[in-house]
Order: sequence, then C-alpha cells, then structure tokens
Amino acid sequence: GKNFMCRLQCMFSHSSSSESRLSLEDTQQWSQSLERLLESKYGLATFRNFLKSEYSDENIEFWLTCEDYKKIKSSFRMSSRAKKIYEQFIKAESPKEV
Repeated sequence: GKNFMCRLQCMFSHSSSSESRLSLEDTQQWSQSLERLLESKYGLATFRNFLKSEYSDENIEFWLTCEDYKKIKSSFRMSSRAKKIYEQFIKAESPKEV
C-alpha cells in the first residue's frame, strides 16, 4: 500500500546513477499486476525488502518456492521437494512458517 509506494519514491530520489534508477514506467508496469512486479529483478528485490521491513518475507519465499515446485517433472524430486517445503514453511514451528 502506501508504505510500499513511499519506499519506491525514495528509491527514485536517492539513486546515485541514472543506470541504476528505476523509471516511473517500470513502477507503473508493476502496478498492473503482481506477476509483472515479480518478473522484474528490481521489482522482486524491492518487494522482498518491503516484506522484510514488515517481518513477512517468508510469504514471498514460500510463493517463489511453490512456483519452482510447479516446474518439477520428476515424481521423486516432487516428493522430496514437497517434504522440504513442508518442513521449511508449513510445519508448526518451522523456520519460515507461513
């Protein structure tokens, strides 16, 4: 929401070089959908930083891990990865419980 947009404005005004600056067009693309935000290297990094500041970065980590899981073809690897996802994110008292 508002806090995230404030952080984006700060990134515009405090960036030291034009090469590393985000453009207004970039951030407008992000506002179109979460997928566009996450497809952008800078969008994902910015969103992760925001989530860390809100103590909820485990949510994006879980989502990204699940997106990778969907790409697995081997049933053995799927089973192994599912167990890791459960242990890391779902099990009560897990390190990154969501």
